[in-house]
Amino acid sequence: MTSLAKAAGLAGILVFIFATVTPDLKAAGLDDGVRERQPVVTELGANASAITYWVSEPDGWHVVTTVDTVIGQESDAETHAVVRFSSMLLPGQFQLISVPLAIGERQQVLRIRRTGDQIEVARVPGVATGG
Repeated sequence: MTSLAKAAGLAGILVFIFATVTPDLKAAGLDDGVRERQPVVTELGANASAITYWVSEPDGWHVVTTVDTVIGQESDAETHAVVRFSSMLLPGQFQLISVPLAIGERQQVLRIRRTGDQIEVARVPGVATGG
């Protein structure tokens, strides 16, 4: 019975942490500037999401994005394809990241742009794939 009580207590703590932390991790308006070392979660579709953060280093601003694509979601065969992108952006520079999708679906593109002294993370519309 103590194991069950410990598990219930741990579950309660995790629910509290996710309820209080998750709103800060999601970009309220995806065009908002992102503070240094603050992760931003961007949904790139039903089966893919990205976490982006940046760090100021002596040689420039390093931007890191990790994309997680789920294959066979909510099944016994569920697998994840995780890719990490790292770049150094100067003012005015940007990078675009997109994920594979089914024919006929609209491409979801993540744009990470440095404007002056801030980083902007935005999901921008892409083109529909041919079919």
